[in-house]
Amino acid sequence: MSIKYIVIKQYQEIIDAAVRQVSKLKMPPEGWLRTNRKALQMPAKIIMEKAGIKSSELYRIEKAEVDGTLTLNKLKDTAYAMGCDFHYAIVPKDEIKNLIENKARRHAISLLRNASVHMELEEQGTTMEQIELQVDKLAEKLVKEMPEWFWGETNDH
Repeated sequence: MSIKYIVIKQYQEIIDAAVRQVSKLKMPPEGWLRTNRKALQMPAKIIMEKAGIKSSELYRIEKAEVDGTLTLNKLKDTAYAMGCDFHYAIVPKDEIKNLIENKARRHAISLLRNASVHMELEEQGTTMEQIELQVDKLAEKLVKEMPEWFWGETNDH
């Protein structure tokens, strides 16, 4: 097992742990800032003083969070002014292994579909069982090799 493989596996474990922890976490309809402020029953005036912002700006900040236009720094600063921690994560929609295997399978199907058309033209068709075995083998090879085009569109090769 190479050092590169071990390092990649460590990265994958970090991301997979994050996926398990935050994937079900959804922003409340009013945003995290307003929801926390209301849950804490913290007067807006206190937050504004601690954050060093003007009276109307807190409401603009809360709206910008919901609209997706608030900078991370402003979100973090406002959270800290409320005595809250700020956590930021970018996580894939599934565990890394599943994403890679599914992508490899889609590529394998696409690649073999092209080959299958040519074989049918030459009257050398294959059974579904043979095709499934070929898909599995090719997908496994793609996972191991991870060609440069792997994360592109399935029909880009």
